[in-house]
Amino acid sequence: MAMDQSFTLRAVLAGLVISVFINLSNTYYGLQIGVASQMSMISGLLGYAGFKLFSRFLTTPFTIAEHVLVVSVATASGCMPITAGFIGVIPALEYLLGPDDNGPFRFSWGALMVWSIGLCFFGLIFASLFRNFFIVREKLPWPGARATAHLLNTLHHADGKPQRQALSVEFPTDGTSPDDNSSDTQSKDNVATLVRAAVVSGALAIAMHYVPILHRFPIFGRLAASKWLWSIDLSPGFFGQGIISGPVIPLHMLAGSIVGWGILSPYAKHRGWAPGEVDDWERGSRGWIIWVSLAVLLSDGFVNLLWTPLRPVWKRRLIIFEYIKKHSGAIWESITGTRAAVGYTTLPHDEPDDNLLTTQDHHDQFFASGDSLLQPKREEAARDSTYSSILGLSFVLSVIVCTIAVHFLFSELIPWYYTILAVLLLLPMAVVGIRSLAETDYNPGSTLVSQLAFAALISASNPNAIVVNLLSAALAQAGESQAGGISYDFKVGHIVGAPLEVQIPGQIIGSLFGALISCGIYKLYAAKYPIPGPLFRIPAAFVILSTARLLMGRGLPKGVAPFALTAGIISAAITVVRIRYSNRWWQPLIPSGVAFAVGIYNAPSFTITRAIGERMRSRITETGQRLYRCS
Repeated sequence: MAMDQSFTLRAVLAGLVISVFINLSNTYYGLQIGVASQMSMISGLLGYAGFKLFSRFLTTPFTIAEHVLVVSVATASGCMPITAGFIGVIPALEYLLGPDDNGPFRFSWGALMVWSIGLCFFGLIFASLFRNFFIVREKLPWPGARATAHLLNTLHHADGKPQRQALSVEFPTDGTSPDDNSSDTQSKDNVATLVRAAVVSGALAIAMHYVPILHRFPIFGRLAASKWLWSIDLSPGFFGQGIISGPVIPLHMLAGSIVGWGILSPYAKHRGWAPGEVDDWERGSRGWIIWVSLAVLLSDGFVNLLWTPLRPVWKRRLIIFEYIKKHSGAIWESITGTRAAVGYTTLPHDEPDDNLLTTQDHHDQFFASGDSLLQPKREEAARDSTYSSILGLSFVLSVIVCTIAVHFLFSELIPWYYTILAVLLLLPMAVVGIRSLAETDYNPGSTLVSQLAFAALISASNPNAIVVNLLSAALAQAGESQAGGISYDFKVGHIVGAPLEVQIPGQIIGSLFGALISCGIYKLYAAKYPIPGPLFRIPAAFVILSTARLLMGRGLPKGVAPFALTAGIISAAITVVRIRYSNRWWQPLIPSGVAFAVGIYNAPSFTITRAIGERMRSRITETGQRLYRCS
């Protein structure tokens, strides 16, 4: 298959440069709050600003297909801190695992490179294999991907460039074209706004380096800040995360923070269940409330996992009931050996013949849809069956590479066939992650299936049980997070009509580059700052290690069991309500289990700042709409 002309060296290099900044940001904030972002919109804006800045030196215009390539390369590379476990499993192995569990580990730069290269491909290839099913055949909403595609379309439409025909499907227009002068002015304004925001953010970040109290500003008083951790972190990145997250998720996180840090933490301290300092993960209330957060996460993930195979049945329930009703006589006859009575109904003579086949058509459609994963509708480059065969072979090779890498580093701890089993177990969770990202714009990155399976396989008395459980979690998180992120970019490319031949090679290059530089960035931060410490508290590492210990029967802190059980039951019920009534106007008022849990295990300083960022975005949007109506 020939390489598309939109695959250009300048777009790949631009994506790699942008990915360095995304890698730095995701590692920094991931170690701080346990959450990272794909930053597709940021990548699109930075790529556009860069090419706009150097437009006078370009011999050919910067196309929207190249823009998609920039975003694909940047996000595939920038997400490697999550994919390789540098914000979760690796810190847990290096800094949290004790001698009783054959820890701690110390990984060299070379060992981390082997590890990250081993994990950087199978999620990508899995998403590529089922790209047609999740992006084309399944009518998933993909709110974030649509917003990113709309941004790219707007930026290039502002340049007066003609768009591909595919754009008309997702972004219908009224047939008018913008005025060139006004478009150029708008384009310059967009770049100027981006530059001003970057300057202000950089200046504030430098100021915070010399005025550390801005990281823990005592907005509720010094006592609340020092004893109960109720402060705000004025880092511009947290404001930006709140702006990007939209109006719902930061508020759900704030609700979790209020319950966890405003109610449960003081109560556990008062009852003597958490006698240490509030910020102490081992004896303080922070380590106590994390179990409540974990219960919410596990129950939410379990309900979503059960819902994934039930979803197609629920959507076609009327067709199933109609089919059973229609064939109930034959079924009864086959069971009893008697012929069931058949009733006849007079049909109107003027009824079209097509209507008589409606039920059978639905029946055929229902049973034919079972082959949709194996024989997806071919379009564009995926129509070539040879290309699908290459992807299938690539997936097998990626699993082999992963197995070799894990065996090279942990041959004495985990058998090679356990690695293959962990990869197979992550596949259903990758489906859950893709669907979750498509519907809610959030990928929970759950490792529940793999950790449960390995907890059942390995005896709790095995000294390597925790390590094996953590490694299975690392593989699960790598595949799920990467498959979701890659599918997100596929949807962006599909909406704007970018060729598939452009995206996949760019994503492979980006993933490999990210696997290499993310090791250095993680080592850089680890050498400069104490982990865990005041800046990098590695909450994601504590969560994943606590999950492993819980599943291996290590027990719970005193007094937390009834609260965790209650939180789990309520979370499961709320998740069911959110799934059942997903289209109701009040659905955003019901907290998301994942966002609520993140608000519990993160300190309030991060959550409050993100909520303020969300309110800033809302007020600016409302003001802009008001001014537009008045003009």
